[in-house]
Amino acid sequence: MPVQLEESIVAGKGDTGLKGNLSLTHITDLLQFLSSSSKSGMIQLVRHPDGTEGKIFFVAGELVSADSGKKSGLEGLADLLAWDQGTFHFIPGVASEKSTIGLSVQHAIMEAVVLLDRQAKEKSVNPLREVEERSLQMQQEGRSSAEVLNDLLEISGIDAVVVIGRDGFVIESAGSSARVNIDELGASLAHAINGIEEMGAELNVNMFQDMFVEYGRAVILCKPVGDAVAAVVTPDASKLGIIRHKTKKLFEELSHSF
Repeated sequence: MPVQLEESIVAGKGDTGLKGNLSLTHITDLLQFLSSSSKSGMIQLVRHPDGTEGKIFFVAGELVSADSGKKSGLEGLADLLAWDQGTFHFIPGVASEKSTIGLSVQHAIMEAVVLLDRQAKEKSVNPLREVEERSLQMQQEGRSSAEVLNDLLEISGIDAVVVIGRDGFVIESAGSSARVNIDELGASLAHAINGIEEMGAELNVNMFQDMFVEYGRAVILCKPVGDAVAAVVTPDASKLGIIRHKTKKLFEELSHSF
């Protein structure tokens, strides 16, 4: 169980469930913990400060259904993943009357993150939204690359971040990983990505967008940022979906520095 999860949940009084605060424990961490423990029951959530209620049901570690206010299924789960303030209470043995998802936790999280990305793109069509995002971008452009790298390190699951030039030299890095030598990572990634871009040109499938490679001891996710390439190192693929969602705008911001 992640340390953060251990510190932020307590046994509920009068029952064998778990209670906690969403500001300390992200919903994805809770879902993965309950799944790995093959739990059956219901997570009851209340968002602060508006009091919106949500529910997620498990059977033997599989995610059966999710509801957030009037939203249900993957749409409800996607909405719940965006909650960062509120409380949760896992009550074992409570069964759902319906099945609106029926996927493994990791698969459901990935699908919900894709849905969140699609919803974000749809919102950007709104002219007012475009003005707000442009204003935010102008503010963010004043930030240093070191500040953005530190923000990336704040994302749960990321051990290290590195920015490399196309020549393989490390331009900037933050964090550390006992699994990967950062200097060797720079040279290896540059070589691999140059080959991928050459293949893309031969196949006429446009520019390289992103890539993740899963090894036995680490997962590496990388994206082009300006004229360089940024990569994050995470121990495994369990949080890859939420990492891809949360790093997207930070990678875009980082591209202004390189």
